[in-house]
Amino acid sequence: MSERLQRRFDLLARAGRPGLVPFAVAGDPDAATADLVFDALRRRGADLIEIGIPAREPAMDGPVIQRAHARAAAAGAGSLDALTQAARLRGRDPDMPLVLMGYAAELRSAGPAPYLDALANAGADGLLIVDADPPERIAWSQLARDRGVAFIQIVASDEDARSPPGPAWARSGFVYCVASDGPTGGTPPAVAALAGRAGTARRVTGLPVVAGFGVRTPAMAMAVGGFADAVAVGTVAVDALEQALAAGHSGRPAADAVGNVVARLAEGLAGARITIR
Repeated sequence: MSERLQRRFDLLARAGRPGLVPFAVAGDPDAATADLVFDALRRRGADLIEIGIPAREPAMDGPVIQRAHARAAAAGAGSLDALTQAARLRGRDPDMPLVLMGYAAELRSAGPAPYLDALANAGADGLLIVDADPPERIAWSQLARDRGVAFIQIVASDEDARSPPGPAWARSGFVYCVASDGPTGGTPPAVAALAGRAGTARRVTGLPVVAGFGVRTPAMAMAVGGFADAVAVGTVAVDALEQALAAGHSGRPAADAVGNVVARLAEGLAGARITIR
């Protein structure tokens, strides 16, 4: 695990509270506005930030985040823009953990070793590839470990939690536990079932658990935060940006709209305590 990730999860564990992990897509709707959005995430309550790598076919995402990818692509953003965004955030904050999240197609074309070299040089701490096949996961994990970068594994089922794919050495940073079936922003999570899955994944891997997909309200975040080490939120933040853009806002006003949503989620999580392990 990267030192920044380790320190952040240790800090959260000492506080006894779950962290907040907001997500946005690099370059959405343009580089300048996206930079303000990510800075708003940083300032308004994020404990860790996920930077979405613009994708042509974000098949695991719901309509809201798919449109974010489309806006970024229309502005000419690609996999390198996520690295640029990470470097900008790192220049402002030496302590905030940063994890890039993307699809295999874009990263295959970039090349695993060169992309991971650039990711590490940008100051990012981890990489999550949502649709990598098993051989790819092993290859990326080895290259990431050699560079001190966490390669994040997804747990999408109870079977994954009981028997995570791949060797133990290939898992690092944290486990991303999918909170609900289907694409991002879909059905709200079944909290009781997810709690069991998260607990199993934590015991089997020995890693912190971040739960995401379908978490949209402060109350839902608090419920998931009762058993997850951190709660990932994407659709609700991206939707706030989309609504601001539709209202004719851009730049800082659009970023502030996202920041306000993240701040409300952070306030909701501030009183949450992890009670189920």
